[in-house]
Amino acid sequence: MRLATALDNEESKEIRKWLEQYIFPNDFLEDNFFNTSTVLYSVDLNNHLTLFHSVVHNLKPAKFSPEDLNESLLEGCRMFGINEGCNYFNVNVHDNISRVIESIGTYSLKRQDKTSILFPLYYLLTENTAGEGGTSYTGLIGKDKEWMLSIEFENEIIFKVHGHEEFCNFVKKILLQNKET
Repeated sequence: MRLATALDNEESKEIRKWLEQYIFPNDFLEDNFFNTSTVLYSVDLNNHLTLFHSVVHNLKPAKFSPEDLNESLLEGCRMFGINEGCNYFNVNVHDNISRVIESIGTYSLKRQDKTSILFPLYYLLTENTAGEGGTSYTGLIGKDKEWMLSIEFENEIIFKVHGHEEFCNFVKKILLQNKET
C-alpha cells in the first residue's frame, strides 16, 4: 500500500524555502502568504493530565472524520478551479526554540484507500513530534500554493484551512454541513 512519497529534489527544496520564508519565518506558524485562514477545529488539552486522558475524556471531539476533511478540500478545489494536487509537510519546533522542517512529500486528495486518508499527517503528529515539549505542525500545501491545511499540536490541537476567503469559507461549510444533518 503506497501511503505517501517523500520528495528529495528541486520541488522539495522550493517548498522548504517557501515554508521558511512565508509560513514559518520565525520558527512558529505565522501565515504571511495567504489572504485568510479559518479554524476548522480546535481543542485545548491543557486541562487534561495526560494525552491518554485528553483522548478518552475530551469534551469537544471533532465533528468530522479524516474522510470528511479530505473530501471538503477536494470539493473546494473543484468548486474554485484550483489544482487538486498537493504536498504534505511536517515541521517541529524542538524545545520551542529550534524549527526543523522534517519532511515534505506528495499527497493525493483523490485517494481510493480510505484507511490511508490523511495518514501521513496524523502519523507524523504522533510518531514524529517535537522534542522536549515543543510544537509540531503538519499539513497539506496545494501544488500552486493557492491553499493550505495546517494542523498544530502541542497543548492544543488546531486545524486551519488557508487560502482566499471564499475557498476557506466553502471548505468549512462543506465540512460542517455534513455533520449537522
